[in-house]
Amino acid sequence: MISLSEQWTGPLKAVFLAIPELAALLPRVQEDHDALLAARAGSSAEAMLRTLSEQATGLDVRHDHLQRALHHGLLSAREAHLGLEGLDSALAVQISAAHHRLLPDGLEVNNASYEAEAGNAAQMVKLASTELGPLLMQLPIAPGVSAFDLVQAIGKVGAELGAVEHDKSVSAAAVAQETVAPAEVRRRMRAWADTLETVLGALSRSKAPAEVVTSIRVPVLDAIEKARTRVLAQRNAAEKKKTPPAVT
Repeated sequence: MISLSEQWTGPLKAVFLAIPELAALLPRVQEDHDALLAARAGSSAEAMLRTLSEQATGLDVRHDHLQRALHHGLLSAREAHLGLEGLDSALAVQISAAHHRLLPDGLEVNNASYEAEAGNAAQMVKLASTELGPLLMQLPIAPGVSAFDLVQAIGKVGAELGAVEHDKSVSAAAVAQETVAPAEVRRRMRAWADTLETVLGALSRSKAPAEVVTSIRVPVLDAIEKARTRVLAQRNAAEKKKTPPAVT
């Protein structure tokens, strides 16, 4: 539908206006075309919201992995300092305190909302960058990665997650504002179809040169042929499903 009226309001607009019987119909064609475009815009906002939701899910998975690494890494470091000879057992008390400050509810931090996860991550970075920094820098979690580095990574992912959540809120508002009810979409499609019939009726009575009339009809004929081909393909597919397999 939109591709058809897009021809009349775009590349073929001058030809459309040159046909006396059609010139007065262009505002109506433009209005119906714009109405269908507006309905499609709502679909674009929904697509953006889906994309942002997928991004948030991916960031949340990374956030949860990093939080688990920090949780188990700190507990492992504490147990090592308590059990291994040659390590400062008194440091285990500091590690326990750091774990409590950073993860007061343990891995429940991963069950929070995305927005809350972002806020928790920012608070953890603040603690690591001030009073807990010297201790966390001493504790290796992975090769070349300290507990301090891990908290910084959590903060980065949390900040990205917070930004995506903000964009999701904006997109959700756009969807609510732009979404056109199905009944309204059907009404707009009927209005467009009525306008199409009016244009074709005016063309049938037009005294404009045949090649000019044909240039306006061509998009309609192409659309009809595509629709006919699509319907035939659907019917053939349905018939194939009904036909029982040959017995060999």
